[in-house]
Amino acid sequence: MVNMLKVIGAIVVLLAIIAFAMFGKKALRTLIFKTAKTQNNEGLWLEIVTATLAITIALAYYLQNEPIADPFMWIGLLIFIGGWIFQFINRKHLGDNRTYEERLASGFNAAQLGIYSKLRHPSQSALLIILFGFSLSLGSIWACAIVLFLVLPSAIYRVSQEERALYEKFGERWLDYKEDTKRIIPYVF
Repeated sequence: MVNMLKVIGAIVVLLAIIAFAMFGKKALRTLIFKTAKTQNNEGLWLEIVTATLAITIALAYYLQNEPIADPFMWIGLLIFIGGWIFQFINRKHLGDNRTYEERLASGFNAAQLGIYSKLRHPSQSALLIILFGFSLSLGSIWACAIVLFLVLPSAIYRVSQEERALYEKFGERWLDYKEDTKRIIPYVF
C-alpha cells in the first residue's frame, strides 16, 4: 500500500529543491503568495481560514481512513505538482520576487508579459490548483468540495479587494489591462 502522505512529503522536498535551483536565496519568498496592498486584510484572512480548513479536512480524512491509492489520488498528486510548477512559472515571470503591484508601478507594460498577459491573478489560480490537487491526492471529496465552495469564493473576494486597490492606484491603465485579461482562469474567468 502506498502512503500518499509520504509521497506528498517527498514531492514537497523535490519542489523545494527545484525552487532553490530556480530562485536561489529568494526561494522561500517565491512560495509566498504575495498580493497588492489593500485597505484591510479580511480577504486574506478569509482565504487563509478556508484553505486551512480544506487542508485539515483532507489530512484528517486520510489519517482516519488511510485509503488505498487509486487513480484519482495519483491524478490529484499530478494536479498538486502542476500547481506548484505553475506558481514557480508565475514568480519567474513576475521577476525579482516582487508583488504584481510593485511591478506595475515600475512599468505597466513590463507587467503584462508572460502569464500576466492572459491572467491578472495567476498566483490565486496556482493556489486553487495546489489545494484541489492536495485534497484529491489524499482522497478527500469533502476537502475538494471545500476548495470549490469556500476557498474559491474567498479567493474571488480577495481578488476583488486587490483589483479595487489597483484601480485606485492606476486608474484607466488598470481598466485597459483588465479588459484584455481574465482574473483566474485563462479565456474563461
